Order: sequence, then C-alpha cells, then structure tokens
Amino acid sequence: MLLNDSLIKQKLPDAVDHGFLMNVSEEETGSFKCTVNASPDFNNTSVYLFTQTRQVIKNVQTNVIKGGEAIFMVDKKDLADGISTITLFNQQRQPVCERLVFKRPQETLSIQAKTDQAVYNKRKLVHIDLSAISTNNLPLAGNFSMSVFMIDSLQRVPEQNILSYLYLNSDLKGRIESPEYYFNNTDKTADQALDNLLLTQGWRRFKWNDVLENRKPVFEFLPELEGPVANGRIINKITGTPVSAVGAWLSVPGADYAFSSATSNAQGVIRFGFKDIYKNNVIVVQPASQKDSNYRIDMTSSFSDKYASNSFCSLVLSKSQENTLTERSISNQVEITFGMDRKRRYLNLNADTTSFYGKPDKLYYLEDYTRFQTMEEVLREYVEDVRVRKEGEKFNFKVRNRLFGTYFEEDPLILLDGIPISDASKIIALDPLKIKKIEVVMHNYYIGSSVFEGIVNVTSYNGELGVTQIDPYSLVVEYEGLQQKREFYSPNYESKEAEESHLPDFRNVLYWAPRIIAGSDGKSHLSFYTSDLKGKFAVVIQGITENGLPGKTTAFFEVIDSN
Repeated sequence: MLLNDSLIKQKLPDAVDHGFLMNVSEEETGSFKCTVNASPDFNNTSVYLFTQTRQVIKNVQTNVIKGGEAIFMVDKKDLADGISTITLFNQQRQPVCERLVFKRPQETLSIQAKTDQAVYNKRKLVHIDLSAISTNNLPLAGNFSMSVFMIDSLQRVPEQNILSYLYLNSDLKGRIESPEYYFNNTDKTADQALDNLLLTQGWRRFKWNDVLENRKPVFEFLPELEGPVANGRIINKITGTPVSAVGAWLSVPGADYAFSSATSNAQGVIRFGFKDIYKNNVIVVQPASQKDSNYRIDMTSSFSDKYASNSFCSLVLSKSQENTLTERSISNQVEITFGMDRKRRYLNLNADTTSFYGKPDKLYYLEDYTRFQTMEEVLREYVEDVRVRKEGEKFNFKVRNRLFGTYFEEDPLILLDGIPISDASKIIALDPLKIKKIEVVMHNYYIGSSVFEGIVNVTSYNGELGVTQIDPYSLVVEYEGLQQKREFYSPNYESKEAEESHLPDFRNVLYWAPRIIAGSDGKSHLSFYTSDLKGKFAVVIQGITENGLPGKTTAFFEVIDSN
C-alpha cells in the first residue's frame, strides 16, 4: 500500500504497570540474548524459557527474577534452521510472552541445472542435466520437481519456493512481500527487515492450554494416505441420538469392488477407509448387525465447508499487456481446438484387483462346470465347501472350516459383487447364467471390528448384479471417485515429418515433471521439445533430499525462429 507521504494517527493500547516484557537480541557470540523485565511484584519468582523449532523442543531454561530482571542466553547451535519460537512462562507455568527468531540455514543444498544450449530453434530438443550436491560438494539423493514455462509480462518466476516456504512462510501468517530477499541478502539491513517481519506477522495470541493440559489435537479430516476416507454417523432411529461402539460396513459395488468395516466412536462418528476408486460410483452403507435395523447411518461430506479468510489482491492489468494477453488468448484457443485430445491422455492405472481378503481358499469358475438351472443346484453339486440348508422359506449357508474339516456354526459373510447380502435366499434366486465365479474363504476372517466365520463371494459377469439385491435398511449414496492421473502432454518432434507438421503448437508451458528421483550420484537427465512460441523460458527446479534438506534453482534459455 502506498502512503504518498500521508500521515496516519493511531492510538496505541495503554501501557500496563503489571506484567512481563521480553526483549530478544542477537549477540555476536552466536546466541540470542533474552532479557526479561517484570514488575516488582514478580521479584524472586521463577520464570521458564521454552524454545522450539517447528514443534520440536530445542532448549528449556529456568531463572529467577531479581531486581525486576532475568537474562537467558539461547545458543543458536541448539536451534534448527529457520524460524524458532521462544515462549516465556511465569511461576504458575502460564505463557506470558512469546517471540519468533530466525536462524539462517547453515547447511545448504545446491541444485545445478545445465541446458546443452543457451538458444534453441522452434521444435528442437532441449537436454537438461540436473545435479544435487551438498555444502561439501558431495552428491545427494533426493526428490525434485521441474517446471519449464515462458517468461513475459504475465508470468514471472514465482517469488515463493520450497526453501522460503519451509524456513519462513510456513510459520508466519499473511502474505510476505519478496521472501527471496531475506535469503539472498545477509547484511544487517536484511537482518533488521527480517526481525521486523517476525515482530509483525509473527505476532499471535498463543494458546498453550491444550498443550499444558495434555489434550491431543483432533483432526476433523484424516490424511488419506492409503485411499479415500468416507465419514458418517450412526443414529438410533427411535431416540434420534448418536450411537457408539456399533459396527457398520461400506461397499463400493462393481467389478473392482471395495469393502470396509468400521466402528462408531463416542460421538457416533464412523470412518471408513477403502482402496482407491477411479470412477464415479455409489457406496452402500449398512449396520453390521444384519438382524437389527434400529440403527440409521447418515453419511457426511468428506470435504471441509470452512474457507480461508484471506482476501485476494485485485487484478490490475496495464495497457502495455494488451498484446501479450491477445497472444495468450489466441494460443489458448488454438490449443483447445487442435490439442485438447492430446492433453486428455491418462496414465495407465496399476489397479490392485485383489479382493480385500486376499487369495480365497477355493475358487469356482462356473464356466468350468456343467451349467445348472438354479443356484441351489450349483451350490449343492460342486461347491462342496458351502453347505446349503433350508429352514422354512429361507435358505442359509454354512462354510466348511479348512482347519478342522467341520462346518462353522454362524453364517458367513455373503457378498454379491462386493455388497453384503443378509439373506442367502437372494443368492439362491439368482440366474446362474449371470454368475461368473464363486470364491470361498474357509477360515475366520477379521476386518476392523467384524469377525466372519468364512466368506462366500459371488461375482456376476457385469459386476452390477449386487446393486439389485441391496438390503432395504442399507443406505445408497452417490460417490465421486478419484480423478485419474493425467499425463502431461509433451510432443515428440524427432522425425522430420513431425517437425514440419502444420499442426500448430502454442504451448507456453513446455514441460512439467512433479517427481524426479536423483539417485546416490545426485544426478538426473531430462529432455523435451520447444514449441512454436519464441521468447525467454525459465527452468524452475526445486526439491528435498532424503534427510529433509530443501533446495531450488532457476535456469533460462531462449527460443528463436532462425528460418
């Protein structure tokens, strides 16, 4: 914001005559000097200084207020690189002052990116050699990303990178103007500017009650490290109150079905985890107690409805950018018209088609046997590990125990295309010609809080027959599967025919590789082709080593038309 020599008057809060004041200064000896001043009523009382770096305790000290003052010395060698938090506690162990300090990174990761040329023609191959070395000039293995894009009045090299984020931005609130400035400059002026930044955007109303009372943080949305997590709540239909310690099942029907079991917590909340599903589908949720339908399951959104309060800066475009905007607009329209199909290529999925119970004990492909007219005949004639009994008008199954050779006493888990079926009569009523295979698990199977005395899994040819047999007390909810990973489009102009093709190529982002693995030699080689656009291009590479050491670099090259 420009003040234009204007005068702003603002009344500051009134000073109080009771409490603590902490001043932190950096000494030439390599330590932070923390001077604590207190009002006279705190004389001869103990105070505690607690220093942490990214929630890791680095230094703890205690002192006594004498003559209204106590001094602490925190050695910078005890702190990790980046921002550390210094908190002062009074004798009652209540936080009374807090301050942020910064330690410049001592160990650095140097990333070198070399292009085989400084200037290229259109549709020519670009080679880039990447190497990562330590301060001692030793190779380092790591995981890196690379982006190659055009530099003009609309797109510049981003100010924020992995280095400034991990060491600076992640511990501060609000937007930081030119974070690179604090890393590229190490003089006293830059140090003073950095200290002022920590004093302003680093100020916070510290809340230590949860820590002091040993209350662990609770995450509303769990990290989905192994697949999606679906959230719900189990409700008693009669009382309308949440129910705890009740099991439930979730199924994703289809040929690549998924099955999950979970138990509600004290608030009735239930969370299901299942394998990745890369398509839009439905999920079927039902109580695990198939004989009692007094429970209702309500599924909740898997996404937060809270939004950040940060406001975006107004978009201001100057008259000088008119030509650049017009060129970008034309390029975008050409890419949509001629290149959209090429950009909609997806990576091949290495989908895990194994059932949740692994390899079954017995597998029956119905095409390998004589086709019977009813499922009862199929099960009785050659599925010898499943005993079929009829009690009144209903059928029930019992699975043979592989270990002892006897049949289990309780009913097994019956699945039809991944959906639990509580009534075996529904399986008996199926048309055998629509069934592809029957799998049998002949031992106790444990999943979540559920225990099954065997499993009978019936799979149809189209994988959709189970949807027609859903139990009436089950909940069916539409579910949006994961988006398939799209392959970044990078054309190949190796042949003369491709290079001389009249199909336009107006890409301003030439290459993007989110995962580049450098081995023990710290090296990697990448290549791509330029487009039909002329101008200056930036190669931005950043990443982190196996030991958590971040680094970044930027290289440039130019594309011309020599024809």
